[in-house]
Amino acid sequence: MFGSLFKAGRFLDAELEDWQLQAWAWLMRHRGGMAMISRTPLASPSREHFPPTEAVGEARAAHVFECVRRQMSMTDNDYPCRLEARTPPRADAQVGVFWVLESPGAVNGTFDIVEGQPVICYADSLVDQPMRLVATLAHELSHYLILDIEEAPPGGWEAHELATDLTVAYRGLGVFCANTAFSFEQHGDTFSQGWRSQRNGYLSPRSWAFAIAVFLALKGAPIDGAEPWLKGEVAGLTRAAGRYLAKNPHFLEPLRAIG
Repeated sequence: MFGSLFKAGRFLDAELEDWQLQAWAWLMRHRGGMAMISRTPLASPSREHFPPTEAVGEARAAHVFECVRRQMSMTDNDYPCRLEARTPPRADAQVGVFWVLESPGAVNGTFDIVEGQPVICYADSLVDQPMRLVATLAHELSHYLILDIEEAPPGGWEAHELATDLTVAYRGLGVFCANTAFSFEQHGDTFSQGWRSQRNGYLSPRSWAFAIAVFLALKGAPIDGAEPWLKGEVAGLTRAAGRYLAKNPHFLEPLRAIG
């Protein structure tokens, strides 16, 4: 449906960009189309979408979970679910004297069906990292949201995790995953120092920027609406993706037709 529209000079790698647009179409066909996008706001780390709370620990995580569920239109009546905290083992790999690589998302959260009941688990360390907590909960809820879609996503079931990440953007929470997709920071203590790299989720920052730009363009919302909430690099990429889509409005025409 999309391949014949595209020429050289793509924002993403051609194969990945084709896949993402096809995955948007897949999601929209099965989970609400333009009607859903029109009523879904772009969520931000603000009081509007995440009211403050005095709760701590698991109660704080439960408060955030309810905020994420509300944003994703996943009420407890339609999507009953149990939330559990876990203390996972460290998954750091020492790949050099001054380099630690943390595994991508493996310890942040899980979604399972336990004795017929959906259960989402999150790493208890995320309670003090609200951006990553929201990203993790949104990703695991996205697994739940698309669980009963019988049609395989574009690329087959091997692309399921990528499609799950994209579902987060479709339900307006792309800012959180974009900001936590990759981090690179210095660390040190009394005995050592070096650099730590960490990936969360499956889409790259550039792919997240494109997804956010698609979401805003389909809503008819200004691209700079996301900018105050995005890290500098991702904000710049999102502006560039918005310009790219504005110059090529026909890219989104097949999506706009999915009511």
